[in-house]
Amino acid sequence: MSEGKATTPSGPAGILAGVRVLELSQNAAIPHCGRLLAGLGADVVKVEPPDGDAMRFLAPLAPGESKAYATINPGKRSIAIDLGAPGARPVIDALFAWADVALVAFKLPDLARYGIDWDHARTINPRLVHLTHTALGPEGPDANQGGYDALVQGRSGVGFFMNRSGPTAPQPTRPAINDFASGFTSAFAVMAGLRHRDLTGEGQRVESSLLGTAMSLGTPILGHFPADDEAMAEFDADIAALRQAGADFDTQREVYEARTQPAQGSFLLYFRHYQTADGIISIGGMSPGLRAKFHEITGLAAPTTGDHTDPSFQQLVAAAEELFATRTSAEWLKVLQGEGYPSGPYLMPHEAVRDPQALANDFIVELDHPTFGRYGTTGMPVQFEKAPAVISGPSPILAAHTVEVMGEIGLDAATVAGLIEAGCLIDGRSTDGDPGD
Repeated sequence: MSEGKATTPSGPAGILAGVRVLELSQNAAIPHCGRLLAGLGADVVKVEPPDGDAMRFLAPLAPGESKAYATINPGKRSIAIDLGAPGARPVIDALFAWADVALVAFKLPDLARYGIDWDHARTINPRLVHLTHTALGPEGPDANQGGYDALVQGRSGVGFFMNRSGPTAPQPTRPAINDFASGFTSAFAVMAGLRHRDLTGEGQRVESSLLGTAMSLGTPILGHFPADDEAMAEFDADIAALRQAGADFDTQREVYEARTQPAQGSFLLYFRHYQTADGIISIGGMSPGLRAKFHEITGLAAPTTGDHTDPSFQQLVAAAEELFATRTSAEWLKVLQGEGYPSGPYLMPHEAVRDPQALANDFIVELDHPTFGRYGTTGMPVQFEKAPAVISGPSPILAAHTVEVMGEIGLDAATVAGLIEAGCLIDGRSTDGDPGD
């Protein structure tokens, strides 16, 4: 795996160098936002509960360390605070005063309870960009509910298209696409908030949510046009009848796609994955010219109808599937790519991390962790001509930087020692005082 961009750069500073980010979040969505900001040069201090982020216990590698945590949280510093402890409020206030950005992902009722809400934070630091991330958005009847990716897959309507089939109900899509996409939308919001502060000198609350991200990802398929109302009312009645008759999920989705999704035939023939003699390949050609080229390459006749439910169209799809199964993936890709038809390998995750294309662009990098050693993880998805975007180091050991950060925000050693003794703060340093990363 590539190592070229997996270390702290010695050249130009990252675009967000000097920006101090306080991350009050667990799991995936906002930690992914923090990961992206750290990759752009920000100093990201992750606040964990005394036992650590919940991701530390998913696919464990060593006590308090896991594959999930290591891949989601590289390049950060870790401190641990019991937010409910009596001495926690002054510490949080000092962190707010220190920070340029606060990433906060708690259920709305918990924000004021822990003193991490914007209304309080702005009294400490009116220049702060305070990202408030919720599951379902800050308004509405369910605003106070928590939630996870699988819940918004269902609620957004997008899961109906992308969820995998199960024996009795659809299975949630993996990876948690709305979590990690929320990392991107949240980073986008933070950058816009920082730009506004540059222009005005003012901080503000910015908001993101899993549901908002999911529905934005569904933009091509989520819309309401009054002209469709009558047809959709008929469809709702048909689906209700199918459900009453016990129709499975795949049948319901097939009926929906047949009735509502435009260009369904293209997805069945030109824009899909095909089984080959030794694996699977992906192809994608939607323009008229590429569709014509598909038929030139395969020798299959062009369809005589655009109705994908027509028997002749279904026979054509079956013929294409039979044809692709006669040659190996390498043989097909040589022919398709030689003719300029968009195509590529269909890789399993352990194959994708060794893909020469991914490695050449540092989409996969290697890091050295002090506890469990070397590991590979995804690199930065964007690059800049004049500033680095890098994964600067491994995920932090729990609370390895508590004492270090407390000194930076102005707490004296005696106060910090007292808070550690009281259990408000956790000191995760090794016995020699080394943060360990």
